[in-house]
Order: sequence, then structure tokens, then C-alpha cells
Amino acid sequence: SVAISIAIASTVGSFSFSAVGMPILLNILAIGIGVLFGFGLKFLISSKRTTDNRLIIILAVLFLFCGICAALGVSPLLGCMVIGTVYINATGDEKLFKQVNYFSPPILLLFFVRSGVSFDLKALVSVSGSAGIAPLWLVGVIYFVVRIIGKYAGAFAGGAVTKKPKEVRNFLGLALVPQAGVAIGLAALGARTIGGEMGNSLQTIILASSVLYELIGPALAKLALFLSHSYSDKIEDVATVEQTTEAGEQKSEVDILIERINKIRTEIEPQDSVDENEKAFNEAAEEYETYILPRPGLKNRK
Repeated sequence: SVAISIAIASTVGSFSFSAVGMPILLNILAIGIGVLFGFGLKFLISSKRTTDNRLIIILAVLFLFCGICAALGVSPLLGCMVIGTVYINATGDEKLFKQVNYFSPPILLLFFVRSGVSFDLKALVSVSGSAGIAPLWLVGVIYFVVRIIGKYAGAFAGGAVTKKPKEVRNFLGLALVPQAGVAIGLAALGARTIGGEMGNSLQTIILASSVLYELIGPALAKLALFLSHSYSDKIEDVATVEQTTEAGEQKSEVDILIERINKIRTEIEPQDSVDENEKAFNEAAEEYETYILPRPGLKNRK
């Protein structure tokens, strides 16, 4: 919010403390409202509520809060985090998160589709598309490279300060390259706030860069895990066993392999065939079928 205020002030040629201080105050206000909404959510989602109503209530609260943030002209991301933080620490109700998490993919899909519709690829490669005196594609390339350098330098410096092993310090930055949801959401907010050609240019650069980051990011993240020796594809590194028996005799390769396989099987926790989020969502549906539909007057609705 502060960066957007500075950008707007630079375009109009006037800069004041209120231009920077007001966004900070509005964000603090949004955080305070988020705290109130978190406690309000605790009051609304009580043990007396049916499970299906919990999902309706949480969505209504989130949409209401996002509307308030839109009226204030601030991002709802931080405030929504505060709502979740207050609610989970006040109630310890992890089941609600699992239910919402299972329900959220369609909403996220709509968000990304809407962002894709806003992506003006022609403006990126057009000769007329520019940000100041630089063409838009050049600004995008600079942003793409500088962000990677900043991520790597920051991770390297943080690893050095905390005295992490060199494998972590040298390769953690590669794992930070992927970029998607939050950046796209902030780009949309910036485009709405700044408006005009500059706002569209900002959103175009971020969306184009996000596509490239998501193409190379997962590969770099996996490369970072491999180079830092965070995982191994060799069974002797995964499961170490004694090479000799208690009597001092050398074990055969087959016996060693069997012991390693058995050790891996005992260390791996049994995996449920149903995802936890899906299970919580299914339990809500079963509770609705069991306790709500049999009520008098609801047979026709069923």
C-alpha cells in the first residue's frame, strides 16, 4: 500500500507524508477489523451450528470483510490472515479450515481465470506499450531477473546470518522462485488503485512474469532440494541397516535389501485413501443427510 501511494505521488508530481501515512493507518484499521471479525466468527460458528451452515457463515464473513477492505482501498489479504489467526487460536477448530480448503479450488480457479482475462499480451509485445521511456517487455525482463537475484541474495544472506549448512544457504534461493496467487492478487489491487495505462502495465508485467516463474519455478525448487541433499533416490541413503549379523557374519545383498524395505515400511505412516480436507467435507454432507433432512417439513426438499 505504501509503495502504491509513492507510485501515485510520483506520477502527479507531489509527495506528502499523508500520502504514505494514510495507507499505513488504513491497513492498521483493516487489521483491527480483522481481529473483530475473527472473534465474531467464533461467536457465529458455535457448537450449536450445523456443519453445512459453517461453510455459509465463513464465506459470508469473508465476502463482507473483503467488501469493507475494497471500500477502504486496501488489500484484504492481511486482514483475512488475521481473521484466520484469531479464530484458530480462540477455538482450535481445525476442521473448519479443512472444509474451506476442500471447497476453495473452484473459487481459486475463477480468480486465475479472471486474472488471465485481464492479461493484455498484445500490450507487452506492442511497440506502443511502454512504461515511461522503456518498452514494456524490457521492464518485464528486468523485473523477472532482478526478482530472482533478490530472492537468491536474501535467502543466501539469511542462511549465512543463521549459520545454516552451506547446502541450505547456497540453494534455498532457487526454491523461492515460484510466484503465483498473492502476487497476482496484489497486481490486480495495484492496477485498480493506480488505474489508467500505468495500472494496466503493472498488471501485464506481473502476470507475464508469473507465467514464466511458474514454468521454471517448480523445476528450480526440485533442483534446490536435490542439490541441497534434502532427498535421495538411493535406498542405502534412505534406510541404513547393519551389514553384518549379531554373530559377525556378512549379510547377503538380498537380506540387506529386505531389511531396508521393511525399515522403510515401518517408518512410513499409513496413508488414508481419502484426503483429510475431502473427509471433513464428506462428514459435513453425511451429518446433513443424517440430522437435517429427516426433520419434519424437509422431506419434499430432499
